[in-house]
Amino acid sequence: MMSERRSVLFVIDVEPDARKTRDGAGGWEGSDAAVDHLERLRSQLENATGVPVQLNWFLRADPQIEHTWGRADWVAEACPRIIRAIVDRGDYSGIHPHLWRWHAQRREWFTELHNPAWTRECLQIAIAAYARIFGRPPEATRFGDRWLDQHSVDLLREFGIRFDLTIEPGIPDTPIHDDRHATGWLPDFRGAPRDPYVPSRDNFLVPASISSDSASLWMLPLTTTPLAWRLIRRPPYLMKASRPPNLALSSDYVWPHIRNQLEQGSEAPLSIVLRSGDLTDRDFLKNFLRTTGELVTHPMLARCEFTNPATAVARWQTRRHSGIS
Repeated sequence: MMSERRSVLFVIDVEPDARKTRDGAGGWEGSDAAVDHLERLRSQLENATGVPVQLNWFLRADPQIEHTWGRADWVAEACPRIIRAIVDRGDYSGIHPHLWRWHAQRREWFTELHNPAWTRECLQIAIAAYARIFGRPPEATRFGDRWLDQHSVDLLREFGIRFDLTIEPGIPDTPIHDDRHATGWLPDFRGAPRDPYVPSRDNFLVPASISSDSASLWMLPLTTTPLAWRLIRRPPYLMKASRPPNLALSSDYVWPHIRNQLEQGSEAPLSIVLRSGDLTDRDFLKNFLRTTGELVTHPMLARCEFTNPATAVARWQTRRHSGIS
């Protein structure tokens, strides 16, 4: 039965090919090219699952996009096939705001963290741009660079966001690898919950103790790998940490992790991610094709459904209330 299927969230960050954008034409070719790969994969996944496949597109529409292309909603002009997929195929969509800020004196981008006013501006611009494209506000977010703090979560509640897919459990706090002018480090998610939850009002990394209503903000963490010793970008440089389920990264660890998730029988949503522009990189494309090639032949896909955050949360709540484990 459909209710017995495990929810899979296939999350796609739709953004320019370059992280530090420059004025001029183009810049989104990777995202546009990814559509062909993803539509072929959709067909294969539908054959494997026997049900329609829904993808989840999180669109860049923030001050960096507005500054570079003149319109925060430029993604609709740059990637019309993605917008058509959302509308025509019934795919899910949300916003993927980054906190890049232009420094006029240095003439370069830097990441403005821990600035409540800037975070609010980035979210407001992204929400307004999304509404111009689709005629309605977004109900889901996934912050760029896995950034999240308590103020950001408070803003999500204020703006009526229902689902956030930013948290990557087990990932430690680190500096941003390509931004020496960033005003802070990325958050420490080593103690973050791994299952969907409603965050408490005082600490977004702690589940609320009281049952929530249907309008609550839900956090849907990515399905990161278990903690293991690995090298990181800060002292002590070696610590127990997780890795993200990014389909463009090495298939040597991504596929065994996804396979184990499929075979262990968990009822929690399986959440995997891809940055659309990465598929123009030969090594990233090779990893993506290898991992997804294994995925589409796995027999446990017959018990999965590629769906959206709202359906995943509803199914998760039903299973928990009915005592299914």
